[in-house]
Amino acid sequence: MVKQPKLYQMEGIVLGRRDHGEADRVIICLSPEGRVDLLAKGTRKTRSRKAGHLELFAKTQMLVSRVTGSWDIVSQAEALALRPELQDDFRRGTHARYVAELVVRFFEREADQQLYDLLDSTLQLLAIDDAPDLLVRWFEQRLLALAGFRPQLHGCVGDREGDVCGAELRPRPSDHLSYGLDPERGGALCRECYAALRREPGVRRLSPSALSWLQALQKREYADLKAFDLPAGTEHELIQAMQAYISHHLEYRPASLRVSVGGLS
Repeated sequence: MVKQPKLYQMEGIVLGRRDHGEADRVIICLSPEGRVDLLAKGTRKTRSRKAGHLELFAKTQMLVSRVTGSWDIVSQAEALALRPELQDDFRRGTHARYVAELVVRFFEREADQQLYDLLDSTLQLLAIDDAPDLLVRWFEQRLLALAGFRPQLHGCVGDREGDVCGAELRPRPSDHLSYGLDPERGGALCRECYAALRREPGVRRLSPSALSWLQALQKREYADLKAFDLPAGTEHELIQAMQAYISHHLEYRPASLRVSVGGLS
């Protein structure tokens, strides 16, 4: 058996922190290799040199001491990106907490470079972007795909006499009937299936505008979406729809959604 080195380097993003003992903190980090809890000794002391480099949402390069049977210990830390805007702005900070909580809830320990890069770029944009609500809606679709819960939004997931409907979903502004979203079946419903299933638990209405935007959020890059105006009514509908979908698959409602701010409620 190859003996692991006592010290190792790790780059990570701080997803959460909790107090431990009289002066320490346990730091929840996402690295390109996985999610890990680390012990940061003395970081609650006013003179701690590491504390400022382990702020919430910071991307930090760390030297870590391996400990058998307990948390590994952060020996040194140097912030690569602190993102103070997410600390100082309540709205941006609430969005960032929601993003971090989704990562923690959907990915217990496993992670890869793709997830790490998604989180890093999303937090960086949240700190400076003028449309954080739209950014979070885009992030949700990318995270669900990585977690294996990507909703089917382009073909109907309803069933008719035991067979999946599969009708192509092409919402238009001129549509007079509503579409639907069924978290249990994993996606959107055509107008006929929504009419037949609308009274089932969990099934909710989707306007043509909301379904069209969900499809765009799933397929298009965020920079492209910023060129379009998202109506306030559609935005509210998207928030409610994705809260329902995510809460169903987590079997838990993210705590950060309980804070009312901007689009979050």
